[in-house]
Amino acid sequence: MASQIFPPCNAENSENSSTADSQDFPLLPCQKKLQLRPEDEISVDSIFSTLLSKIKPSSEEFRNLKWDLNAKDFHNEKQSMLFEEKLYISQLQDGDCKLNEEVKIFMERELEEVGELRIKVEESYDGYVIYAKSRMVKDKGKFEAGHWTRGKYGDKFQLICEKRSEYDFVDNARIERSLDARIIDDKLIAKRENKINTEVLHFKAVMNVKGRDDLILLDGGVMLLMRHLIINNFRGDFQYFTMNLFGKILRCQLTIHQDRKSIRMFHRTFKNIIHVVNTQYFNDYPQEVTETFFTANGKIILHFWHGYRYVLHETKGFVEKCERIVPKLELMWRSQNQLLDQYRLKTRLTYENALAYFQEHPELVDFLMDYLLNVIQYKPENVLEFTVRFFQKFRKPPPIM
Repeated sequence: MASQIFPPCNAENSENSSTADSQDFPLLPCQKKLQLRPEDEISVDSIFSTLLSKIKPSSEEFRNLKWDLNAKDFHNEKQSMLFEEKLYISQLQDGDCKLNEEVKIFMERELEEVGELRIKVEESYDGYVIYAKSRMVKDKGKFEAGHWTRGKYGDKFQLICEKRSEYDFVDNARIERSLDARIIDDKLIAKRENKINTEVLHFKAVMNVKGRDDLILLDGGVMLLMRHLIINNFRGDFQYFTMNLFGKILRCQLTIHQDRKSIRMFHRTFKNIIHVVNTQYFNDYPQEVTETFFTANGKIILHFWHGYRYVLHETKGFVEKCERIVPKLELMWRSQNQLLDQYRLKTRLTYENALAYFQEHPELVDFLMDYLLNVIQYKPENVLEFTVRFFQKFRKPPPIM
């Protein structure tokens, strides 16, 4: 009895029965079985493509679109590394340079400008060429010091060659140091020269760098490296090796901080400045620490060394104009236009006007030549008195009564 009320049901029979019944009675949409073909499947990409097609301009619109930027204005990475800068060298009046504050104000009374530094980077077919030159005065202008650098580096900042020389005066003795480093056949060849007055010492060192992945840079390459890291938004620590003028191989660590700084130099305020600290280690002991502040495009704003009293900065201090002291009589003449014109007319006695006067009166040329010959011959101590007496001889005699 139960089998008659609930007959057995088969899935295949139900499908066949539904298709058979559909021939007699039309099925509702909810009763129809959805069968998708492979080409009918909807993906996420197709959904976004359909949505973007409504707002994305066509290729014809792209061709006719007028961009405000020229194609030459889009610099590639290598073009962005080419720059030319001029920095001023100033000396702190008292104390070493320590920039620990968030905002540091340098006023004219704190710094004394003593020189300038010029940096230029040019492009070569296989890398970069860098030039740097500085000049500064010491001891209130008694001595002069400076340096120059010429280097060439590859596209990946590998050292090809660089030569650096600096000169200074210490205890009235001129000291010159130079370093010539280049990599030839996987060997770092360094030649040093120390010169004190007339005494010269030469040194040479050869180091095998084959198979080493360490980056070896000198001063010129460090400038390129820091600019490259800043332009590419690098944050963190970067290590490399360098050689100083004394022949020491130093391990260096560049630390580019994430936090931005704000610096005020003289009359200008720089915001969103990137802070870079460069620490040099010899046998894991720090030897020299420098701090540099860059803009987002790699321009140097401020650079200084710990323990030294010299600062490199981009902004020049306010220079007061030297106003000429106007005499009282001239000031009175300037107050009236007629007197001012007369004053300007009187002050036009120049070399050209004197020649024009002698051209109009050629009879005076012989007297002038005679006067010059007498001055050269007698060499008077009082030229004015000699001139008056000389020309008094040619005055007209008084008429005879």
